Amino acid sequence: MLRPSNNLLGSSRSAHRANLRAERLRALWQIPRAVTSVVSSLVTAVVDLVLLCGLPLAYLASAYLVLDLPARFIGHRGAYGKLGALLFLAALGVGLVGISRAVQDAPPIAPVRPKFAKAMLGLSWVAALLFTIGDMAQ
Repeated sequence: MLRPSNNLLGSSRSAHRANLRAERLRALWQIPRAVTSVVSSLVTAVVDLVLLCGLPLAYLASAYLVLDLPARFIGHRGAYGKLGALLFLAALGVGLVGISRAVQDAPPIAPVRPKFAKAMLGLSWVAALLFTIGDMAQ
């Protein structure tokens, strides 16, 4: 006589209950994994959006600060003391990251062509130079 290979026979209720319990535990463990996955993708999307919107402005501000703060120091104008030195170092870091990405032909974070991104980076340095000259002329 052939016997079914399924362990869900009427005689194995304990095996059935253990199977059911294990299935429920697996389903419960899927909830934290799903929540973690959703939170992770949400955080990634927010970081990408902040970089997309903020990085061009950060490059412009860093170009201005890299040129203006030393010019203020040389011209014996208020260069903001220790805060100015920290601002200069942070701006120099951001500026160097932008320039190194442009030199390496890295794709820009913003959805534009690399040639356009390089042109905008160069124009931001030209604008920063003009703003610095205007600031020192006052």
